[in-house]
Amino acid sequence: MTKRSSVPPVLLEQLKLIEPHAEFNGFPPRVQSSSGAIYFVKCGTSAEKEQYIGEVESLKAIDAAAPGLAPRVISSGVGDANQPFFVSEYKDLHRLGEASAKALATRLALELHAYGSEEGFGFHVPTYCGVTRLRNGWFHRWDECYDSMMGDLVMQLRAKRAHDELCNLTDQVRQRLVRSSRKSV
Repeated sequence: MTKRSSVPPVLLEQLKLIEPHAEFNGFPPRVQSSSGAIYFVKCGTSAEKEQYIGEVESLKAIDAAAPGLAPRVISSGVGDANQPFFVSEYKDLHRLGEASAKALATRLALELHAYGSEEGFGFHVPTYCGVTRLRNGWFHRWDECYDSMMGDLVMQLRAKRAHDELCNLTDQVRQRLVRSSRKSV
């Protein structure tokens, strides 16, 4: 019995580069090779190119800070039709038990949040929180980075004339955060 597969050509091409002699079955985002390897695959439209770059760069940064915590990106880029894509390890995510949750929290605290960048606080490419674009950039202090990120979100919500109460509360938090962090410097 042959398994059905609906792997877009741009992804199938990348998978064949990873495993030249394998057959691939499944449906994005989960594709399995005849060797038994399972991959997370994703492709988008040309309008989503910047979002894919941000996602790939974020996964790479997490992997550099805490190897194995996030899926390792194996292949990424833009296909012939200006279609962004990436292939990564497949991580079977499920509900965490108490011990697993504590192990994850420990790794986040000791590895990911302890990782430092020579550039400072921030990120080198725009990223997205859902469909909301965060410009990002590099900052000397964490409060400046946080203030910029929250400012981006509030600015976009206000432009849509949405969530006035949330925007006002966020402004209050930003003012308190910046005021208190500047006093401690």
